[in-house]
Amino acid sequence: MAIIGGGFSGLAAGVALSGRGHEVLLLERRDHLGGRAYSFIDSTTGDVVDNGQHLFMGCYHRTLAFLEKIGCRDKLRFQDSLRVDFLDREIGLIKFECPPLPAPMHVMAGLFKMKGLTLADKLRAVNVGREIRGRRKISTNAGQTNRTVAHWLDSLGQSNRIKQRFWYPLALATLNESPETASAKMVITVLREAFGRDRASASIGIARVGLSDLYTGGACAYIRSRGGHVRTGAWVRRLVIERGRAVAAELGNGQKIEADYFISAVPQFSLLDMLQDELRDREFAQVALLGSSPIVSINLWFDRRVIDREFVGLLGTRIQWLFNKDLIISTGKQSNQIALIISAARNFVDWAKPALVEMALADLRELVPESRSARLLHSVIVKERNATLAHTADSDRLRPGARTSIQNFVLAGDWTDTGLPATIESAVVSGETAARIIDPEI
Repeated sequence: MAIIGGGFSGLAAGVALSGRGHEVLLLERRDHLGGRAYSFIDSTTGDVVDNGQHLFMGCYHRTLAFLEKIGCRDKLRFQDSLRVDFLDREIGLIKFECPPLPAPMHVMAGLFKMKGLTLADKLRAVNVGREIRGRRKISTNAGQTNRTVAHWLDSLGQSNRIKQRFWYPLALATLNESPETASAKMVITVLREAFGRDRASASIGIARVGLSDLYTGGACAYIRSRGGHVRTGAWVRRLVIERGRAVAAELGNGQKIEADYFISAVPQFSLLDMLQDELRDREFAQVALLGSSPIVSINLWFDRRVIDREFVGLLGTRIQWLFNKDLIISTGKQSNQIALIISAARNFVDWAKPALVEMALADLRELVPESRSARLLHSVIVKERNATLAHTADSDRLRPGARTSIQNFVLAGDWTDTGLPATIESAVVSGETAARIIDPEI
């Protein structure tokens, strides 16, 4: 079994197949595993930097099972119950905290306690709660599929105030796409998975180590301990297909890797680069129409601690989320490192580093008073230009399934049609789905 790609989807497929006794060869183009969810050590400070802060949720059932299987589940820590704090330039601190009630009433009760929303705002939010509780299948006809998050929320009578203070930040964080263009179908899926099942599904988890340390080492060790192989620095230049079967993966150095089955676990644009023109133009033509959406992470180090919360959402600013790395990753030293995140960052991804740092400091000083007297010591910018699939309303119909017309070639990746947004959970589900096509006993 040859798996192309060493992110969550590729490693999940490798672990699933290895666990069933299959000999796996995983090929990763870069010199490190992790795909678009990785971390590295900053050479100046020695601190861990993620390529974008990733949050986990209790509804990530396959991800949690995967981490348990490779012995890494204890590197995640979850809230006892859902709580998210926001800083608002008009109101100050706003708490969204859910009481111990059955889902989704716990979310509605949390909304009813939030500051900055009128009673009318809160009452109209019940319309969204009814949609979450509904068990009818999300429609896939053209009129429903093409709805955006903004249009859907308007149809439910949601005011601009609650959209800006709650629904839009949630959509940006989960879909990495502007609500004006993002898929309503996918945000409904998010709300049902997180808020419509049970209280635990909505709780937020954060890795207490760097992203790479969370899963790549454990997954690699699992595969190798069962006779598999993991190769980094192995760029698959093209897939060799003869008579309707994939016969080899040709590497950049000309080496040809033969296997009984091949799984592609790379982003959509990388998949197209590997395929012959005929396949790109026919079977995979719709894949070329799928876009991607960037995330910009601005890591700042100060001479003192500027905030005492693990993470907060920022309202009314260009920066959307702040993460206090000292409180998230326990290293025994105080680094005063924070990570500031911009999702759907198309307007910022081409900015130069000094401009991004200046903008981040301006937003930070507006909402976090302690930062105004702190001195900036160091900064690191991470631009993930193709962080996720662009979850537009049109993307729902363009995402391909795992099976292809090539008998022994299967697709995986968070961008494939898993029924979920392009999250870590979607990546793991896709990898296990691909493995199950090869071995139905998985």
